[in-house]
Amino acid sequence: MNTTNFCLEFDLNTSEIRKLNKMYFKDLYKEKVIIFSGIVLLMVIFFDFFDLNNEVDYLQWLLRNLVIIILFFSFQYSLVNTISKVFFQFTKKLLKYNRFSKKYKFNFSNSGICVHSPLGEFAHKWSQIEKAILTKDFFFLYVKDTNGYIISISNKCKNHHKIDQLIAFVEVNVTPIIKI
Repeated sequence: MNTTNFCLEFDLNTSEIRKLNKMYFKDLYKEKVIIFSGIVLLMVIFFDFFDLNNEVDYLQWLLRNLVIIILFFSFQYSLVNTISKVFFQFTKKLLKYNRFSKKYKFNFSNSGICVHSPLGEFAHKWSQIEKAILTKDFFFLYVKDTNGYIISISNKCKNHHKIDQLIAFVEVNVTPIIKI
């Protein structure tokens, strides 16, 4: 990879932000809700264990906690989806405010790609880019990852000159660009 100093920053428009939220942050917040609810379950079992007295049968305690765990896993999926839906309905409403949407940015540098947002941050190395496709309206970067993300950048926005720099950098240093 070329060691020249390369650094670009793109603000995202509303449609790009919506795609980004669906692709990146939906999975991120589902994972966080699952982890949080798992910690709550473990704390319930932990405090129930230390609340035992000598008169309680351990088999009865195990069965009670087994029922709690089964109920937890039975309702966890619907709970996680409901919380995620509510959260993303809330972010859709926040996207109407310019101050919130201006915080979404793509940063491209020699080291990689960084996706900044108020909801979280992701970074990808250039070696994770599997394909680059240029169409009349968009420039797509396909990221090799467990979820297979697609970074789409609009050619129609005011950063057209910067997109040309990004395309040139990707062509020379990362991967050949497929032009459609």
